[in-house]
Amino acid sequence: MKEGPGLSHVVTKTGIKGLLTNLSSAYVLTTSTSPTFYLKLFCGNGIKKIFVKTTLKQIGIRKSHWINFGNVSNSSLKQRQKYLESIEKSNF
Repeated sequence: MKEGPGLSHVVTKTGIKGLLTNLSSAYVLTTSTSPTFYLKLFCGNGIKKIFVKTTLKQIGIRKSHWINFGNVSNSSLKQRQKYLESIEKSNF
């Protein structure tokens, strides 16, 4: 993310001031070779805790959601197509 006036954020003496306050929400769509429950329970849920809740909040996006398609390397073509169709039907 680019820092500076008119970009995503500026650094002040007291921390980061987010400039993307015009965005009401963000959706983070990811795929992983590990199952989603494994990322959440055993890996500390880093994507949700660090990126979605902290980083996006710092740059001014208050509401955010994480959607992951886990175990993608062991999924069938039909499962991947079904996931993409569900994303297409989602009301973002």
